[in-house]
Amino acid sequence: MIEAYPIAIVASGLSSLALIALSMFPAQSPMAARLKKMERVSEKSVSARVAVIEKIVSKEQHSRLQRQLVEAGWYGVTPLAMVLRGIGALGIGIVAGVTFVLVLGNGWLGLLLGLFTALVGWRIPSIMLARAVKARKEDVQRELPDFLDMLANTVRAGLALNSALVHAVDATHGALKEELTSMLAEVRLGRPRSDAFVALAERVNEESTTTMVTAIVQAEKIGSNLSEVLVELANDTRDRRWLRAEERAARLPIKMILPMTFFMIPSLYLMIFGPVIALLVTQR
Repeated sequence: MIEAYPIAIVASGLSSLALIALSMFPAQSPMAARLKKMERVSEKSVSARVAVIEKIVSKEQHSRLQRQLVEAGWYGVTPLAMVLRGIGALGIGIVAGVTFVLVLGNGWLGLLLGLFTALVGWRIPSIMLARAVKARKEDVQRELPDFLDMLANTVRAGLALNSALVHAVDATHGALKEELTSMLAEVRLGRPRSDAFVALAERVNEESTTTMVTAIVQAEKIGSNLSEVLVELANDTRDRRWLRAEERAARLPIKMILPMTFFMIPSLYLMIFGPVIALLVTQR
């Protein structure tokens, strides 16, 4: 019975790695899926397995995962792929936990380490997704003031808004450029510009971007001076960024309490009293 443990651990680990590898494949677009169906490719067994896994996720969890994936810019990843990653990471965590239990014995320490490892493995995909969402929003916040300045200058120079957007997008970088490029592509395909702006704000789901979209759409509706609105938006966005930086700087002393307590202060005491203690010990 004990000799079968290594085989079971290896099999579980390989199965978990297979699930994670399967979830890494980019999702097919609806058009590609339709073309593949027209070619009469039989995928009944795959569809059955997918349907079984999709039953694990409720509609609310599916919509929440889909929204987070869009906010993170992971357009090639589906909620089903995230579920597969979670299951695979949980399997790897369980394998590591069982290994801890076998190495340390069946005591409480091995059991606690096993449970902790399994929990960490299960949470890793969600943590990575949350960090990606946060990083993408910070990237948008960083690029937005410069984009608004460029857009205001091009509109003030006499260009129409669509042409001004094209020039401003070319000078932008990062996630904001990707979203604005998608928005311009939708406008070229015939979608109303206001609807494309609203869709951009929903995808990014960031306060400054939502404010920008609302102000531009309202300015177009009431016919106000768009260049002045854009200049005010740029100044307001830059002021918000400075406020966020000041808030982070104000939180740093609180975050430094634990590192100072457990690392810096003991090291300082060791540097001050260590020679004295060593001298007293040697004199005895």
